[in-house]
Formats: sequence, C-alpha cells, structure tokens
Amino acid sequence: MILGHAATTLVAKRVTPTMPWWLLIVGAFLIDIAMFTFVGLGIETMEPTGGRPSMANAITEMTFSHDLIPQIGWVLLAGAIAFAVTRRRAFVLVAMALSLAHWLGDLVSGYGHHIFGPDTHSLGTDWYHLNLPAALAFEAALGILCVFIFTRNRSFSPRAQAGLYGLFGVAPFVFLII
Repeated sequence: MILGHAATTLVAKRVTPTMPWWLLIVGAFLIDIAMFTFVGLGIETMEPTGGRPSMANAITEMTFSHDLIPQIGWVLLAGAIAFAVTRRRAFVLVAMALSLAHWLGDLVSGYGHHIFGPDTHSLGTDWYHLNLPAALAFEAALGILCVFIFTRNRSFSPRAQAGLYGLFGVAPFVFLII
C-alpha cells in the first residue's frame, strides 16, 4: 500500500500545514523503513515464490515491523522523532496517527499480519495474496479520498488536481501489470 500510505500525508498536511513533508513521510512509512531494514539484515523475509516476482506471490514474514505488538513501539517512536525534531505536540500526534494509520491500512489492504509472530493469531485480510485487485482498489479509493480532502476549498489548478488524482487514484493499479 505504498501510494495509500503516501496519500495519508496529504490529509495530515491539511491538518498541520506547517509540519515538514519529510516528517510526515517518516511518520507514514516508519514501519516500512523498519521492514526494509530488517529484510536487508536478514531478520525479516520478503521473497518472491516462483515465476515473475509480484506482490501476490511474495512470502513475507514481518514480525518485528508489522505485527500488532511491535506497533506500540513504532507509534511511540514516530511520536518521539516528531517531538525530538519539533517539540510540537500537534506534530507528535500527527506522526503517531500516520504510523498507526499505516498499520490499519495494511490490515485492510496488504499482507497478513499477526499478533506477534507467525504462530500467533492472524490479523487482516491478506488481500495482497488473496485478492490483489481488491487491495489495489482500496488503496486507490483511499488515495482519491485523501486527495479530495487535501484539495477541497483550495486553489489547485485543474492540471495539478488531475495529477494528484491520477497518482493516487490510478497508479496503484500499475501493480497489476508489473
């Protein structure tokens, strides 16, 4: 849900217009930053299974970055980063909300998660494996909603609005063909 997570930063920017974009992105992608770091270190797994690599045929094990119990730490870390940099309570809350929204979005549209480890209760739809078109449709709908909230009652050119709607509402479906 790469573009869906990025789309949530548009709503956050609307709520806190002075919050730096880079801090919004860190809040929204902190658990993916952790996941790619852990995959690179061999702690977590994301590997394609046979055939052409795609989101639908990847074997994932993301215990420390995406399971429920670690989310408490990731949400708090997002807030701590925002506090360390800005000392602004509103930015702390927005960073924490973005981190939590990432995880909640993944539950609807993403790989399956667990309480803590593959031997614990499974959470989420696992639509990336079971119904990739539905996962991407959810991501596109979320993107369209976020763009609507971000641009509503603001002066954006029709070209800029079309670009944002295209990026967040259409581009997710590229993952069906690559």
